[in-house]
Amino acid sequence: MRPLRLEVDGFTSFREKLSLDLSGLDLFAITGATGAGKSSLIDALVFALYGQVPRWGTKSVANALAPSTAEASVRLIFEAAGARYAVTRVVRRDGKGRTTTRAAA
Repeated sequence: MRPLRLEVDGFTSFREKLSLDLSGLDLFAITGATGAGKSSLIDALVFALYGQVPRWGTKSVANALAPSTAEASVRLIFEAAGARYAVTRVVRRDGKGRTTTRAAA
């Protein structure tokens, strides 16, 4: 699997939309200060692919929502076995504190 583009909006520490173009890279490193969101980028990639993040320790996706946001989305475009795929996951918090997840391929 080769990630080509990762887009996050309202996901964990990313309150505003962030788009990473990885299509021209053979190798990359994620660097930054403590709290900059490095682990959150890996979490977003894993969440897009699997719908959960094992590092969070539970199957709850409430951790996906940035503080003070009611919706988070992650979109991953990737290649695998010579084919290109896109997956989008959206997490919403309802007025009762519950979260729901929707996936689209």
